[in-house]
Amino acid sequence: MAESRDRFEGVLGNDTTLRLLERALETGEVSQAYLFHGPPGVGKRMVALRFGAALVAGGDVAAEDRALRGLHPDLTEIVPQGAFTTIGQVREIVRLAASRPFEGARRAFILRADTLNVQAANALLKTLEEPEGETVFVLLATSREGVLPTILSRAQILRFNPVPTSVVAGFLQERGAAEPELAAELGRGSVGLSLRYAEDPEFGSLREAVFLAGFTLSEDFEGRHEAVRRIVGRAEAVGEAREREFMAAFEEPDRRVKDGAKRAGKAARDGALRESLELLAILYRDAAVIESGAEELAANTDRVGEIMRYVEEYPGADWAGAARALGEARAALAYNVSPEAILEVTLSRIRRKILAPSPGSWMSGSPDGASPGSATRGTWTSGSATR
Repeated sequence: MAESRDRFEGVLGNDTTLRLLERALETGEVSQAYLFHGPPGVGKRMVALRFGAALVAGGDVAAEDRALRGLHPDLTEIVPQGAFTTIGQVREIVRLAASRPFEGARRAFILRADTLNVQAANALLKTLEEPEGETVFVLLATSREGVLPTILSRAQILRFNPVPTSVVAGFLQERGAAEPELAAELGRGSVGLSLRYAEDPEFGSLREAVFLAGFTLSEDFEGRHEAVRRIVGRAEAVGEAREREFMAAFEEPDRRVKDGAKRAGKAARDGALRESLELLAILYRDAAVIESGAEELAANTDRVGEIMRYVEEYPGADWAGAARALGEARAALAYNVSPEAILEVTLSRIRRKILAPSPGSWMSGSPDGASPGSATRGTWTSGSATR
């Protein structure tokens, strides 16, 4: 039985899930595989590392502390090579899982289930179903839908929900954030994202660029192109900052570290571009609620007056339709379409909805009366809109 301690101190929200994991550690009734799923930034990886550290330590506090510092040979986190966890990485996991722990009570592997392709997932299945020795897998995913059903059927599934805004705001206030409520609203239940808005100046610059682009309505194509260029430039700055941060963790970075830094930087850039679409959607949603007289529901609490002026400037604009247009833009990113092209096309569509709204154009569930998914199959994948 593991020694009782507050392992999950500082993890915000998801108390029921944390109690279940604590109970498993106390009783020793641990599943062979877990799937932690939920949106980014809600603590899945942090909890997985602490849970894994407790599993390998078996009640040895010193060993658990070593594991939390990444110094225990029986706790292994698998970092995807690019967008996927490769078949080679999975084969190495299977090999290690078949042997006894080096020194701990168990082996624990943490990996991202939604980065496993079919081949890699199939290579892992038998080990998940019948692990040899005392091996536990903790799989992470943004959603169940991104995980193959064969993996789901072999894991105990635990959902991590967005953290209440009031809880995040309180946490940020304790850290001395200048505008904790605003950062919590923009974070949308993600502690990690809220921290970026509270403490990362690059994210503040990204938000400013998005706000400017969102109301670039009377400009011609060149004006919109310049607005998009500013957003992409801020996203690239986020990526470059992440790459530098990654490199700074190593005194003498070798080629592998440099490659890892480039991957981390690209992931941060892509994440910032996705976030720019979310910020646009929030901006237009705020315009819709302000137009309806419910400005207290706006997320951009520091910009209510400015948004209200735009609402008054464009009476009858389809702000809700503009917000929904961002949903299709998000889907287009999954098709590896150029983010610059997505932003330019989306801003053009939004401009039409605001300057010349078409009542009923959303009856079919997609922009301009198109059938669902048609833009992804057509406009997004034709001509200059692709890489």
